[in-house]
Amino acid sequence: MRRLVLAHFGCCLGLALLPSTVRAQPTDQSAAPPAAAATSGTVDAEAPTRSLFDQTWHQFQVGGRFNDVNGDPARFQRYQDYRDGVLFTDFRYANEDPSGAWLFRGTADNVGFRDQRFSVNYERTGRVKISGLWDEIPQFYSVDTQTPYINNLSPLMLDDATQQRIQSGQANLNAYVPIASQFNLQERRDIGNLSFLATPTPQVDLKAVFTSTRHRGELPWGASFGFSNDVEVALPYDSRTNDLTLGAEWSNSRSMMRVGYNGSWFDNIDETLVWDSPLRLDDSSSAPGRGRTSLWPSNMAQTISAAAYEKFAGRTQVTGFVSYGFWKNNEPLQPFTINSALQTIALPRATAEAEAHVVSTNLSLVSRPQTDWRFSAKLRDYDYSNHMPVTPITQYVAYDSSVGTSTTNGPELYAHNRFAFDADATWTRLSPVAVTVGYGHNNTSYDARIFQSTGENVFHVSADAVGTQWLTFRAQYEYGDRTGSGLNEDLLIEIGEQPDLRHYDLADRTRHRVTGQIDIVPNDVWTFSVSAGGGKDSYPGSYFGLQNSTVQTYSASADFHLPSGFGGGGTYNYERYTGLQQSRSASSDQANDPLRNWTADSTEDVNYFSIFVTPPPIARNTEARVSYDFSYAQGTYFYTVVQGGPLPPPSQLPNVFNKLQQLHVDVRHRLTNHLAAAVSYVYEPFRVYDFAFDPTVVNGIVQPSSLVLGYVYRPYTANAASFGLRYLW
Repeated sequence: MRRLVLAHFGCCLGLALLPSTVRAQPTDQSAAPPAAAATSGTVDAEAPTRSLFDQTWHQFQVGGRFNDVNGDPARFQRYQDYRDGVLFTDFRYANEDPSGAWLFRGTADNVGFRDQRFSVNYERTGRVKISGLWDEIPQFYSVDTQTPYINNLSPLMLDDATQQRIQSGQANLNAYVPIASQFNLQERRDIGNLSFLATPTPQVDLKAVFTSTRHRGELPWGASFGFSNDVEVALPYDSRTNDLTLGAEWSNSRSMMRVGYNGSWFDNIDETLVWDSPLRLDDSSSAPGRGRTSLWPSNMAQTISAAAYEKFAGRTQVTGFVSYGFWKNNEPLQPFTINSALQTIALPRATAEAEAHVVSTNLSLVSRPQTDWRFSAKLRDYDYSNHMPVTPITQYVAYDSSVGTSTTNGPELYAHNRFAFDADATWTRLSPVAVTVGYGHNNTSYDARIFQSTGENVFHVSADAVGTQWLTFRAQYEYGDRTGSGLNEDLLIEIGEQPDLRHYDLADRTRHRVTGQIDIVPNDVWTFSVSAGGGKDSYPGSYFGLQNSTVQTYSASADFHLPSGFGGGGTYNYERYTGLQQSRSASSDQANDPLRNWTADSTEDVNYFSIFVTPPPIARNTEARVSYDFSYAQGTYFYTVVQGGPLPPPSQLPNVFNKLQQLHVDVRHRLTNHLAAAVSYVYEPFRVYDFAFDPTVVNGIVQPSSLVLGYVYRPYTANAASFGLRYLW
């Protein structure tokens, strides 16, 4: 396909160059020398002064690229397609009416590759806008995954003879190794978008947007039968989501009103995954020959909304928004088990009958009644109401292996309401400093959570520099205190958890945060910026669960640009995150023994450094750009137990880390006023270690009690280059 693309655009290139060549021919012999100079590739005295790195709306590039990867090529390409081949990209075209009545624009990038992208836009000034987009986004997992499953569609099947040998004790999981095939594990999203905006009158806009997303490929997926028979498969996935937005807006100098409709339809073509058990061919009362699980169900969501604002005296504006959403999923319910040797448990009903109603409201007020004062207030309310029928379930089947009794008598109908109010006042009398003081209250109520509701009061104060050109700064401090009410510890006991456990997203919490940033622009050459921040969350009522977490951030940057064209800059960022959790390792008769407590203390440090250099033009017609990025992240985990307690000293996990570097060099040389050569080189080494996905740990598709894909985190060193001719007209 890319060869055909090259041939097609090569013809276009020739046709594009032909008119300029014809125009360069002299009308008489006296003009021959200048014409010869123009056609020989030299640049005349009226060469464009625009940088070769500036984008224009009349350009394209055709060339090629190649790469050499020592290590993991899948991780190097992760969300892009960097395969060797002919490349047509950076196509930009625009045409407009000289009087400004209409405008057309089109783009194309990476044509023929898995990450190709196209866009078009047409506008009749003040009347209509039409735009379209096609965007392909790949995700590349691995080139060295392996699986003994014969096919890549559900049901995933294994060799019957091998299953029978393992079931009868004549072989073990290693029998799958010689029959496992290697494959590329990858997926892709294809996104198509069409947008239409009409303006029948200067006060009225009509808008329609349609987006269709196709998501297909294979994902690494856990398809477990339990700890003694854990299976990892390549999940076949194929879905489409269609989104439609319609809206109408009326506005004048003081008012605006908008009404809208949003519809979303998700269709999962593969709603069920069925896979063979690697340990058995036939069903038994204690183990299945196959497993089955439900995947994401097809569903729909529709929302109608209205918004408006009005401007009043005293430089005051009030804005409001309200929406009502209807969500529904009525897919067939999955039987409790695929194991034919187990008893059949009747389903509570044939389909899910899942339904939710969502009401969202936003109100805001902004006012400047006096020159030195500014007031603002926001009120937000979000209500998720679950309308699914009560689903009584007294028995269930775990891992298709055994029948159990439900402790909850069926799923809880989760629902919640979130209410938030924020207000602040800004005083600017202390020019050049503006001081802001604010208060916020957040309240959330829950159905089927251990707290019936939580409430948080938040106070913040900030100072900003205003009215200065060479110095700006901002400093802010925030304090928040969240408490829960209506605690029901029986819900934790019901599911076998410690009653003193608290979920961090709604547990009592105290928060302190401070941030600051200073930007300095002493002259037209230099720019400096420094920022820092920190915060701590404490959970005083959580005996088990997250105890506290902290965050620290620091950054500094400097940029310069000289009149000669020489420029550069650098940035350094540092981040640190910590967290402390507490739990207890105990059976039911040891549940109240505090000597069996243990803690996990985690720390993550991230360092990021970046520099770039833009040298002045070399011999007038050559420009270069050089950049270097370095990031290093390291995570540590430290486990402790109670000294003198019954738990043995823990075996500490090794640190995890990843280090990524990228050196990027771009060179462009002007051949003629319309043609430039472009060369790009990328050097990218990546190093990684993770105790769960390292090749020293996952060293094959057979683990002690698991059959896996062999998906691991591997380092790589990549050298990638591209070259081409950029044509501008």
